[in-house]
Amino acid sequence: MTVAPTIESFEQFEAATEKLLIPPFRSSFGAIEWKNRKRPRRRLQYLVEDWLTTAGVSVIGGRSSCGKSFLALHLSLCIARGVDFFGLTVRRCGVVYQAGEGGLGLLDRMEAYAQHFKVPEDEDIAFAMLPGKIDIFTKEKKDVDIFIEEVNVFSKEWEEKLGFPAGLVVIDTLKKAAPGIDEISGKDNAVVLDNVSRIERETRCHVCLVHHTNADGKKLRGHTSLRDDVDQVILIEHDKETGIRDAVLDKIKDGEDGRKIRFSLISVPVRTETMADGTTKEFTSCAIVTVSEKERLKKEQERQGFSVSPTERRILMNFFETLDRHGKFIANDKEGPKAAVGKVVVDYRDYVTVALEKMLEVEDKTKAREQIRKEFTRAKDGLIKYGVLKMVNPYLWWDGKAVRGFARTFPKSQKPDETGTNTGQIADNPISPGMAELFDTDGMSAL
Repeated sequence: MTVAPTIESFEQFEAATEKLLIPPFRSSFGAIEWKNRKRPRRRLQYLVEDWLTTAGVSVIGGRSSCGKSFLALHLSLCIARGVDFFGLTVRRCGVVYQAGEGGLGLLDRMEAYAQHFKVPEDEDIAFAMLPGKIDIFTKEKKDVDIFIEEVNVFSKEWEEKLGFPAGLVVIDTLKKAAPGIDEISGKDNAVVLDNVSRIERETRCHVCLVHHTNADGKKLRGHTSLRDDVDQVILIEHDKETGIRDAVLDKIKDGEDGRKIRFSLISVPVRTETMADGTTKEFTSCAIVTVSEKERLKKEQERQGFSVSPTERRILMNFFETLDRHGKFIANDKEGPKAAVGKVVVDYRDYVTVALEKMLEVEDKTKAREQIRKEFTRAKDGLIKYGVLKMVNPYLWWDGKAVRGFARTFPKSQKPDETGTNTGQIADNPISPGMAELFDTDGMSAL
């Protein structure tokens, strides 16, 4: 309470009253005096420990196909679920992921994450993917207004339902979200960054932009103001020979830069669809794992056997039956392909004959043959790539890879289902007496 001074004259009274009516000074810029620095107030906090702050703008940059979008999605889902990101603590919050580049493909990536990390179907995750495009290179603000409003709707819903609001907005990619921008223009970048800052301010979310780097992958593509005006920059380096990626914290305003996360991508089956010609096709996507986890999974796969799709399984069942009935040993390169010397091969035409016998439901044999051809053509590249089969037309042979569900492909000393994880083993089929005699295998296939 202000105590009025003692008044000796009307003039003094008038002067004192004027002083009392003047409002106290308030800084237009939120000034914090030294003596007040420890008073409770909003302070810097981390969304991802030592990497991303709860407020601000960041960029994840990398060359095409380096895995930057996979990393952005993995980061988003870790934050939305409240689980560690490569061992780093996260602050759980809702995430809105604007996927202007390949939005529908993101559905398969989301499913790959769910499959690999065994996310329960009933887990309520505060994550929303927006496949519709946005324009943040606009001075009319309409797109930005609508986007902010939608983010805030999700934020309110999550806060009421789960107890926390949205805290991260991802825009993937910056180029798709800013149609018509001249990336080397400082003026154009200023318009984009002004809109991004507005999104960050009015949604109270950290905004992460996914962007491309220059040809050598060392710098963000475009004007230097992009790097200068954001709070954090993460660059993805990709070794194509090993498949290993490094996420490097290239810039952080209030912390130590140079930190690194090493990761890889693994293929995950996500769905199977029947094609127009009646054949089935398995679709895969990728999930992110640490390099050590990928090595562990590789060893586990070697122990359990290579996992195949339903279509590949059907092809291998027909292949091994053809091998038992029509297999031919290649003793030298005069009898068959040089690459097959010492192997037991089958003629593709014999394979088709065996496969036809299994397609009793298809009366038109010409149609059935075409279906077999298409199905085999779609699947063979993967089987060859991963060392299951080899082919030099017209011959096929097994290339030595142990395959889950086919006990005959495992070494005799190795039991493929010791832990009970390799269910559905298919029993060995006895080979013909002639083949058994040739390999002296006591009636069991050398394969």
